[in-house]
Amino acid sequence: MKTSYLKIGICFSLLAGAINTVSAQKKNDFGNPTLTHYLNDEKTRSISFSGYAEIWARYAELNPGSLVNGEQVNSISDLSLRRVRVKMAYQPTENFTFVLQGGLTNVNVASKTTPAFELLDAYAEYKFSDIIAAGAGRSTWRGLSRFTTGPLNTLLYDLPSYATGNAGISDETVRELSIYAKGQIGKLDYRLVIADPYTNVSTDPQYNVAAFSKTSPNKDYSGYFKYEFFESENNSSPFHSGTYSGKKKVLALGTGFEYMHNALWHLDQTKSTINDDEKSFAVDLFYDTPINKDRGTSFSAYAMAMNNNYGPNYVRYSGVSNPASGVNTAASSLNGAGNNSPVIGTGNTYYVQIGGTLPYFNKDKNNLQLQPAASVMLSDLDGLHDKALTYDAGVSLLMNGMSSRLTVDAQNRPIYTLNNAGLADVSDRKWQFVLKYRIDFN
Repeated sequence: MKTSYLKIGICFSLLAGAINTVSAQKKNDFGNPTLTHYLNDEKTRSISFSGYAEIWARYAELNPGSLVNGEQVNSISDLSLRRVRVKMAYQPTENFTFVLQGGLTNVNVASKTTPAFELLDAYAEYKFSDIIAAGAGRSTWRGLSRFTTGPLNTLLYDLPSYATGNAGISDETVRELSIYAKGQIGKLDYRLVIADPYTNVSTDPQYNVAAFSKTSPNKDYSGYFKYEFFESENNSSPFHSGTYSGKKKVLALGTGFEYMHNALWHLDQTKSTINDDEKSFAVDLFYDTPINKDRGTSFSAYAMAMNNNYGPNYVRYSGVSNPASGVNTAASSLNGAGNNSPVIGTGNTYYVQIGGTLPYFNKDKNNLQLQPAASVMLSDLDGLHDKALTYDAGVSLLMNGMSSRLTVDAQNRPIYTLNNAGLADVSDRKWQFVLKYRIDFN
């Protein structure tokens, strides 16, 4: 089955090249015709291919006790395939669209077996009008916040960690089987989703600490609503853009929710099992605007506040493309292995990022520019005595817009241990440095 997925991906790429012979198509960031074949003269029916690859070179200070290939190490330098994606979108009629996407995720030194080319998305959508469209299948359509599905274009090296806090627990690679409705009513953009969550991680109930339960999961309900003050954003895919690099002027105020009944459990003082709902609410504001279009300068900002209730003292520690294969518990911290840090939990999380593009290096070609950015994530969680502060700073070299870019990022994260009173305090901080290259094809 894994081999068949790989063959499908290769066939997509070859077919995309084969069909890209039609004339008068729009151009991508490389100045080449897009991989879209129109099925009628009106160009309202089409088949298109796209994808991207993200490659990391990284140096990371690892959490205490981290094991890599069975050896306890304090740091690591490694290469990683963060994401590889191949996507087909087929629109046989003006109102019907089918999307199929596959790829690889987090292939690194901890990947002991042959990487699997996964079927990620397979869903169909029918558009009744601009006001309402409905779809079903396996996809990243979900609500809560702007970046819950992951952004199309990131200002920094990756999406903020809180945004996909349940990844790998109630979903697979941020995907669930779901039905959804979406649309735009004037300046209001909305999406409502009902999904079947997975049960990938579960544990026995513990005293006064919530954990995802082993019981059959209930539906995952989520929604996201945003008001667009200036230009409207495209809602043809579930992903929101992290930046337009000055190509649009967007001010979007959003709010969202997620609810799963009896998703978690814990033990009370009488050792009775208490079921806990996941209840999450968020509000965010996204602003992206050109400053000087001739020079290519722009400004982007995003702010988010989220309240999560998973049950008493729930904290999730997770790390992106974690290079560690285990941890020596005798020497470990609460963070666990590798580059894990607290990403979500019962309490409040706040996130701010700012950035923008600097003037083009070459005014004639208009295709080389720098994009500096920085972010701060602050989590005030019930299960942590000290607040969790994680910050990033980086700069991207845009070589062909956002379709070919090199990003350098530095991230600092907290390390938690229990103090003499049994409370989770910050005992240390660790760095991670990432050099990422991303290339898109479309």
